[in-house]
Amino acid sequence: MSRLIRTPEDWFKEQQKKEAGDDVIPDNVPLAELAEQVVRGKVKLSAPQLRMLIELLPFHLPKLSAVGVGFMTNNTFAERLDRAIDASEKAKRFTKLIELAATVNDGEQGDGE
Repeated sequence: MSRLIRTPEDWFKEQQKKEAGDDVIPDNVPLAELAEQVVRGKVKLSAPQLRMLIELLPFHLPKLSAVGVGFMTNNTFAERLDRAIDASEKAKRFTKLIELAATVNDGEQGDGE
């Protein structure tokens, strides 16, 4: 009978492969579900895959906490837009136009002599 002899180096390489998560992630798994599986320990990702997941999550699952702030303080987008338009109209009424024509004096030079 032949015995399979595993060296510590072979064992270490196997462990690294297990930890690296060399498995290909299927295309039909949404990022939210993948993130949940990673958090629960069901899936182990490699370092580059995990980094990419961390970077992509804010774009696929944005935080919605900032949306309701305006409604609680009666400071909605429409009200803020109306105030900005009013301020712009006031600024147009009070803005003075300065007209200046450039003149050139041929005989004088500003050398200070």
